[in-house]
Amino acid sequence: MNGARGREPTPPGSWPRPDRQAARTGTGAGRRRGTRPVPRRARLAAAAAAAAVAVAAILTGCAAIPRNTVPACGDAQRLAIIAQSVPGASYVPCIIGLPPGWRATAFDPASGGTSFLLQSDRDPGRPVRVSLTAGCAFARATPYPARAPGVRTYLWYNSLRPRFTGTLYDVFPGGCVTYGFDFAAGPDHIVLMEQWEGAAGLYPRQQLRLDLRKELGVELDP
Repeated sequence: MNGARGREPTPPGSWPRPDRQAARTGTGAGRRRGTRPVPRRARLAAAAAAAAVAVAAILTGCAAIPRNTVPACGDAQRLAIIAQSVPGASYVPCIIGLPPGWRATAFDPASGGTSFLLQSDRDPGRPVRVSLTAGCAFARATPYPARAPGVRTYLWYNSLRPRFTGTLYDVFPGGCVTYGFDFAAGPDHIVLMEQWEGAAGLYPRQQLRLDLRKELGVELDP
């Protein structure tokens, strides 16, 4: 009796609610019989898989991109398609801007590499072929002024006359871009060389990764 008199009255609503009590004890409505909590590692793996599917859907949306649309430098979604073709390449080729009379065609991204053509109306039928691959053979080529930070550039002449032909190489970690040219030797070929070199650029993979994260909320893999 004395112990009962010494207790403080319990405030209304302070009794354990059945659902909370069941959640603590693992019985009743608080936990369905026969179920177990999903481990955190499994939840993270499922989330990562879902994110990977979403990224792939965005980065490989080829159906929405015209076949002959060569990516401009800074066009993150299209450049990502090129980056995925050679996953280790620290640079991807792109179009800075086309001079009058030039056009870019035959955009062909594929597993293992991407290529496209630069065509001038001053020498039709002899386009510059731009190709990104994981590596290239340039042992016979001579050093040429580098076209981007961290890039080693080389030039090889196949012939000087009657046609001015050769290959320019941009070599960088994880990849190589080659530019095969073939112009009629004469007063125009020097101008044509300057024009296509100014039109074809290199976009850093690191910057592309930042662009994709900011613009689309996705991660470029790798």
